Amino acid sequence: MLFVDRPDGRRVRGLKAFQAVMPYLLRGRNESAVYFEKDFDVENAIRYVHAKNVASNSTRFSLFGVFLAAALRTVAEKPDLNRFVHRRGIYAREEIAFSFVVKKRLAEEAEETNAKIRFDPSDTIDEAMGRIDTAIAFAKSEVEGADDREVRIAHSIPGGKACVTGLFRLLDRFNIAPAWMIKNDPLFSTAYFANLGSLGLDAPYHHLYEWGTASIFVVIGRMFTKEGSRGESQTGRRHFINIKVTVDERISEGIYFAHAASLFQRLVQKPELLEVRPGSL
Repeated sequence: MLFVDRPDGRRVRGLKAFQAVMPYLLRGRNESAVYFEKDFDVENAIRYVHAKNVASNSTRFSLFGVFLAAALRTVAEKPDLNRFVHRRGIYAREEIAFSFVVKKRLAEEAEETNAKIRFDPSDTIDEAMGRIDTAIAFAKSEVEGADDREVRIAHSIPGGKACVTGLFRLLDRFNIAPAWMIKNDPLFSTAYFANLGSLGLDAPYHHLYEWGTASIFVVIGRMFTKEGSRGESQTGRRHFINIKVTVDERISEGIYFAHAASLFQRLVQKPELLEVRPGSL
């Protein structure tokens, strides 16, 4: 690598010996992938979203937005999740950004595009929902996004795809890929989300992409009901959503991931906690 730091991240120094050696032992993201699955009780989140939509005059709240806002707060509170591995180095990302695919219409032939949203770590759920709502509306519009335009141009030039991706890989290898190229690429993000529940599908495990720097892939499945706890000594049918997460284990330690997963679940089940700034939990 020509430079130690990158436009999108700073090399983490002072790592424990075992963590520092992990990128030498495990060379790729999918070789380093660990998997997590959990059924999230969303009964309270459903009521919360309904109440917020009744009260809001503009921003549209959704369960998907609750998951994104909860993930944002989890990363803000657990910053090791915002790391990535490039070659043999572990990097701390300069921003929190989430990406996901948006269908312009709910039809097989409809075009797909990527939304990449940059958040402020201090965002409340209302601020996060505003960013999400704006990004989805833009993605569904007829305006061509920067990443779509770059892909279209590369595709239209004979040999363009091979030349562009080859050049980018070379620049990225030496940490000199231009910031503007990284900025528009949805796979250079903190986490990539797939909301398959919106299509009525169950959540599969998803691989991590070797292209880009996303160390986390979150798949959100369809809603279903099963017996759950309503409170002290009370049970009944409640709404759940199955979540499957793939994580590059090299970015942190097992106990750190476990605490982050517990925090994420708590925030989804109690989204009202996201109405205050980070550090107040």
